[in-house]
Amino acid sequence: MKEELSYGSVKISKEVISVIAGIAAQEVKGVSRIGDSLPSAFERLVSGIPIGRGIKVELKDKDVCIFIPLYVLPNYSFPEVSREVQAHVKEVVESMTGLNVQEVNILIKGIYLEEKSKKEEKK
Repeated sequence: MKEELSYGSVKISKEVISVIAGIAAQEVKGVSRIGDSLPSAFERLVSGIPIGRGIKVELKDKDVCIFIPLYVLPNYSFPEVSREVQAHVKEVVESMTGLNVQEVNILIKGIYLEEKSKKEEKK
């Protein structure tokens, strides 16, 4: 996205939009992991792997379509989590970038059971 202003131009890269979308999606209750792989958001920050990894962004003028693969925690409704992610990502991306989010498509890659495995190991 590029916008001409009276003092120059502003460009927002797809990577920045994908990071914003990834952070927003991770804030939704019931979302375990974002992206194609399973490292946690903290591990991605520490390791230098962007949070937006695996999120695809398509830009056309001031319109954007976002594709987010994610993992859901056990006992959460897929449709509810998906709707909440779509609404929250749309709101955050639009408010931070000024772009019009046309679509937020979700691919639920699985149920992430790490929390349960860790609890069982401690017993």
